[in-house]
Amino acid sequence: MDETIQESDQRLLELIQLNLIRGVGPRIRRTLLDRFGSPAQILNAPRQELLNVPGIGTKLADAIIYREAKSTAEDELRRCREAGYQILSEESLEYPSLLREMHDPPSLLYCKGSLMPEDELAVAIVGSRKCTHYGLQQAEKIAAALARAGITIVSGLARGIDQAAHTGAL
Repeated sequence: MDETIQESDQRLLELIQLNLIRGVGPRIRRTLLDRFGSPAQILNAPRQELLNVPGIGTKLADAIIYREAKSTAEDELRRCREAGYQILSEESLEYPSLLREMHDPPSLLYCKGSLMPEDELAVAIVGSRKCTHYGLQQAEKIAAALARAGITIVSGLARGIDQAAHTGAL
């Protein structure tokens, strides 16, 4: 393990690792956590036990036990910290309460900057990377109006609509 990554980061690394496994989305993750109890137990589960979980086939079971995502998870955590990002899990106190109410909330949020209590009132603006000029204008215009009204704009880091939303919010 990288010396800049603390032992206390182990659970977060396990969550990142699960998040990086193709085929483990919010529903499968929830099913696995309900069955095994923790990310560590999922990642260390015998293949046959994984195959006994509804929705887990041989390809996904092999992806989980192969552990290919382990070094990638360490790299991702290190890169995020170097760039000033924080990674919030559902267990984090800073994880938005409204997301906790979703049936299948995102397992991890990547945030740059600070989450403030006033950020609880937020709107996500997401869309195509390849969009029309009109779409870009409208995303920027809507985001600007919402930001002026004190509403936090949440979006991905993609180009196109996401980028226009951030530009408008600023």
